[in-house]
Amino acid sequence: MNPVLASLLLDLRGLSDEEALELTYQEYVGLYMDRKTDKGMVGIRKTNDGQSVIFYQDRFEHAFFTSAHRTSRQYAKDKFQIDRAARVRWIGQVIEGNIPGTECWYISSTQRYQSNSGTPARLYVLWDEKYLVWLEPWRKDWWFSIAYVATRGKAYIANIVARGTFFWRKKHPVISRLTGLEAKSQAIRLGSNCFIKKHRQ
Repeated sequence: MNPVLASLLLDLRGLSDEEALELTYQEYVGLYMDRKTDKGMVGIRKTNDGQSVIFYQDRFEHAFFTSAHRTSRQYAKDKFQIDRAARVRWIGQVIEGNIPGTECWYISSTQRYQSNSGTPARLYVLWDEKYLVWLEPWRKDWWFSIAYVATRGKAYIANIVARGTFFWRKKHPVISRLTGLEAKSQAIRLGSNCFIKKHRQ
C-alpha cells in the first residue's frame, strides 16, 4: 500500500462495531462538515480541478453501510463496512488530486447504478488499491455519493471505465500523463483475461 494512504487509515482495530461506527462518524463530520443547514450539516471540498464537492451529513449511511444480504436485499443499508470506514480520510485526498496514480473518469448513468441522472458522474479510481470514489452532478458542482474498495477486483473497475471518458490522471513522479486512449488501454489490461476476451469477441 502507498505509504501516504497507509498513514491515513483510521485505526479501528480492537473496537466494537458500535465504537468503530461512532469514531468513523466523528471523523467524517470533522473532516467534511463545516456548516449547519436546515437539512443538517454540510461541507464543501474542492476537486483536483477546483470544482466544489458538497458533503452531506445524511449521506453517511449510504457511504459507509452496505447490505448484509446482497443476494436478497442488494440495496439495503444495514451492515457497517469497516473497510470503507477505515478509508474515510482517503476521500478528500483522492478527489483533491493529492495521491499519485489517481485517475478521474466521466461515467454516464447508463453505465452504473449510482444514479439515474442523465449527466455523467465523476469516478475517481486508485487502481492499486481497487478504490473508487463516486461524485454525483449537482448544477455546476458535485456531491459526494460513496467510496469503497471494489471487492470484485480490477476487472470490475475496468468494466466501468472502458465505456467511460478519461479526464485526468495524477502523475507519479516517474510516470508521464496518459492520454485518454492510453488510459483506456491500461484499464483493459488491468482487468482480468476473461474481461479482455469478452470484449474482443
